[in-house]
Amino acid sequence: MASVRDSQAFRLNLVGIVALSLFVALFARLYSLQVLHEEQFQAAAVSNTNRTLSTEAPRGRILDSEGRILVDNKSTLVVFVDNFVLADQLNSRQEREQLALRLATSLSDNGVLTKVSSILRELEDAKYGPFDKIPVASGVTEEFKVWLKERDFQFPGVEIETESIRFYPYGAAASHVLGYIGPINQDELELRATSAKAYQPADEIGKAGVEAAFEEVLRGVPGSQEIIVDARNQIVGYGDILSPQPGSDVQLTIDIDLQIEVEEELKSQLEARRLVREDNKLTGDNSFFVAPAGAAVVLNPNGSQILAMASYPAYDQREFIGGISAAQFDALTNEDAHAPLSNRAIQGLYAPGSTFKPFTAFAAMNSGLMSDRGALTQYSELFDPGFFTLPGCDGGKCEFQNAQRTEYGLVDLRRALTVSSDVYFYRLAWFFEISPSVRSTALQDGVRAFGFGRRTGVPLAYEVAGLVPDEDLKAARHEDLPEVFTEGNWFAGDTLNTAIGQGDMGVTPLQLANAYATLANGGTLYSPNIAKTAIDPATREIEIDYQPRALGEIYLPPEIRDPLIDGLAGVTTQEDGTGFFAFETYPHDLLAVAGKTGTSEKFGKQDFALFAGFGPVENPEYVIVMVLEEAGFGSESAAPGVRNIFEALATNSIPISEPLDLDYLNAPVIVGIKAPGDELALNEEPPS
Repeated sequence: MASVRDSQAFRLNLVGIVALSLFVALFARLYSLQVLHEEQFQAAAVSNTNRTLSTEAPRGRILDSEGRILVDNKSTLVVFVDNFVLADQLNSRQEREQLALRLATSLSDNGVLTKVSSILRELEDAKYGPFDKIPVASGVTEEFKVWLKERDFQFPGVEIETESIRFYPYGAAASHVLGYIGPINQDELELRATSAKAYQPADEIGKAGVEAAFEEVLRGVPGSQEIIVDARNQIVGYGDILSPQPGSDVQLTIDIDLQIEVEEELKSQLEARRLVREDNKLTGDNSFFVAPAGAAVVLNPNGSQILAMASYPAYDQREFIGGISAAQFDALTNEDAHAPLSNRAIQGLYAPGSTFKPFTAFAAMNSGLMSDRGALTQYSELFDPGFFTLPGCDGGKCEFQNAQRTEYGLVDLRRALTVSSDVYFYRLAWFFEISPSVRSTALQDGVRAFGFGRRTGVPLAYEVAGLVPDEDLKAARHEDLPEVFTEGNWFAGDTLNTAIGQGDMGVTPLQLANAYATLANGGTLYSPNIAKTAIDPATREIEIDYQPRALGEIYLPPEIRDPLIDGLAGVTTQEDGTGFFAFETYPHDLLAVAGKTGTSEKFGKQDFALFAGFGPVENPEYVIVMVLEEAGFGSESAAPGVRNIFEALATNSIPISEPLDLDYLNAPVIVGIKAPGDELALNEEPPS
C-alpha cells in the first residue's frame, strides 16, 4: 500500500514541476513582451494603425536670363481611382474590367482618348500603395467633372482632382536645354532613398537637361497626411498634415530671344544646304548634301556663360507631359530621325578640322618649338606648294595636301591661319616629330590645356569627354579591339592628322566653343555655366548664386596670343581669308569678328562644316560655334550661319520672342493619354 501512495505522490510532484515550469516560461515570455520589448511592439502597433500619404510638391520654375518663364506649372484636372475603395468594393478582375470599360468609354466620349487595358495596367501597378490614388487620365474638363460627380455610383472610387503639370510658354524652344520629366525608375528611387525630399515610386523626376541637372533644386518637399486605420484597414481617423513646399526657381544664363534665333539659324542653314549639290572634283560625286543634323553654341567668354545652345533635329518636350507612349518614343529614337533626343552640343563628337589649328599653333609656341630658340618662329615663312610629302615615308599614305590642292606659296603663322594652309600645319607637325628639344606629347599637352579630351563640366547630364589621340591611346585601343583598331603603333602621319584636327580627334561643339572662349578671354579656362541663380519661390530671394568656375589659367602673353588673334581676324576681313565671302557685307565696325572655318572628313560621309568665332575682337563678349553634319565646306555653310547670328547681335535685331499663350495660367490643358501597352519606362540615359 505504501508503494502505491509513493507512486501517486511521485506523479503529483512531477505534474507540479511541469506545471510550475510552464508558468515560469509563460511569465518569462510575458515579461519579455511587456517589459523588455515594450518599445518595439508599441512601434509595431503604431505602424499597423498609422499610414502616411504623400503629396508631391510643385516643381520650381525655370527662367531665362531676363526672368522670363521658360517652364512653369499649370493646373489640370486629373482622373484618379482610389486604391482603397478599389480593394474594398471591386475585388474581382471582372469588376475592375467593367469599371475600366465604363471609364474609358466616358473619357473617349468627352475627347480624352484612352483604352481599357491602359487603365487596368495602372490599377494593377505594384508601385501604388493601398491608400494611394491612382492617376488614369488627365486633361479632362470641368463639365466632365460635374458629369462624373452625378454618376459616382457607377464609378466607385473614381475622383477628379486638380494637379500641377509642366507647362512650356515658349513651346518646343530650348528643348535640349530644358529637358523633361518622367516617372522615376527603380535605380533613381534607390539612389535617392535618403533624400530629404522623400521620393515615392509614383513620383516624376527630371530625366534630361536642366530638369535633371537641377533636380534637387527644382523638386519641392512633399507634403504628408497621416491616416489611422483599424485591423481591417478601415480609416478611423486622421493625424497630422504637412503642407508641401514648392521647389526653388532656377534662373538660367540662356537668353530665350537669342536661343530661338540660334535654333532657327541652325535649322535654316541645314535646310539650305540640302538644296545644294556637292561639287566633288576628286570623286565626281555630285549628289545633294544630306545635312541631317547639327549644333550651335553661344557663350559669353568672360565666365563661360551659355547664352544659347541648339541641337538639330530637336524634339518637343511637351510630348512627355503625362508620360510618352512607346510609339512616340520610337519615332524620336528611330535611326531615320537622326536622334532628336541627343543634345549634339554636348554629346555630338566631331573632328574639328581647321578650327583646331590655333591650338596646334599654341602648342608649338608653348613648347618652345616655335620661339626665338626653337626650330622656327611665328614669323618663319614655310613654303606651301599645295601638298606635303612625308620625309622618309616608304609605305602607306605619304602625301598630304590642302583642300583641292590649293597652293599658298610662302606663309607665316598669321597667314596660315587666315588662308587655312594645311601644308603649313603639316610641316609644323613634322617639326614636332623630329625636334629633340620638345616632348613627344608636346602637341597633345598643349591642346589639352584648352580642355580638349575631357568634359567641360557643364551641369548637364550625358556630356561626352571628347578625344585627343596619342601613342598610349592608340596602343590601348589596338590591344582591346585589334579587329577594329588594326594598327597599334603611332606614326608621323598620326601627328600630321592630329595637327589639323583630323584623324581620331574628337570634340563636342561646347568643348570647341569653350576652348575659343579661353583664347578670347586671355587664358582663363572656365567650366561653362548654364544657371545664374536659384530663387526662393516665396521670398524671391536668391538661395544659390552660381558663380563662374575657373578650371585653370593658360600662359597667353601677347607674343603667343597676338599672332593667333591676328590670323583669326584675317579670316573674316582679308580677301584671301576663308570666311571673307561669308562676312563680306558684315558690319565689322559694329562688332568685329575673328574666327576660323573648318571642314572635317568622316569615312563614308560627306564633309562636315564648322565655324568658330568670337567678337568684338578687342573685348570679346560672344563666342559662337556652329557644326553642320554633311553640309560641305565650313566657309560655305557654317560661316554664313554664324555671321547671321553675329549680325543680329551687332544690330540689335534679334526679334523679341513672345510666349505662345499669354493666358496659359487660366486656360485648360489637354494632355495626351497613354495608349494601352504603350507606356514607356524611360531609360536613365536617352539614346545618342
